[in-house]
Amino acid sequence: MKFTGKFFDVWIDLDGYQAALDTAMREIMAQAVMEWLSAVLDEIPFWSGASRATFVKLAETIGMSVPAVASVLPGSRGGALHTVGDRTSLGQENSQGKLNLNEPPGFYTFTYQTSLPHLIWNEYHNANQEPDETKWKPPALLLKPGPYEFQAKGLIAFNRFAKGVVLPSVAPFVRGTPMEVG
Repeated sequence: MKFTGKFFDVWIDLDGYQAALDTAMREIMAQAVMEWLSAVLDEIPFWSGASRATFVKLAETIGMSVPAVASVLPGSRGGALHTVGDRTSLGQENSQGKLNLNEPPGFYTFTYQTSLPHLIWNEYHNANQEPDETKWKPPALLLKPGPYEFQAKGLIAFNRFAKGVVLPSVAPFVRGTPMEVG
C-alpha cells in the first residue's frame, strides 16, 4: 500500500517575532506606566510638591510630566490649612523610578520607590486622626488626610489596562515549505 500526502516544513522567524514583540512591549509598558501614574497621582494632593515629585523620575522615563505644586493663592496651598514652600526637590531626592525594557531579555517592568516619610505615613493613615509625630503636631489639619491607598489604586489601573493588552500575532512570522511525500 502506498500513501501520498503533502506535508509542510514549518518554521518560525523567531528573530522577527521577538523584534515585533519588543517594539510592542515598549509601547505597552509606556502606556501601562501612564495608566498607573494617572491613577496614583489622582490620590496625591497638591501642596508643597514633595509627595507628587516622588513620581517624577518614573514619569520622565515615558516623557510624562508631573505637576507637583498647584497654582493657588498664598495661604491656601491645597494640602493643609497652612502654607509651606516648594519642596519638590525633597520628593525627588527621596525616590526612584525606572523602566526596564527587555533586560534581562523577556522582562519588561517598571519600578517606583520612595522613602519620603510623610507620603509613606499618609499612604496608610488618616493623618488628621493619627498624626505623623515626625511632622506637624495637631492642630495642623490636612485637607486630604489619607489614607491615600495609591498603591492599591495604581494596581487596579494597571490590571485593568493589562487585561486589554493584545500582543502581536505570531502568524505573519510562520513560514511553511511544501514537502512531497510518497
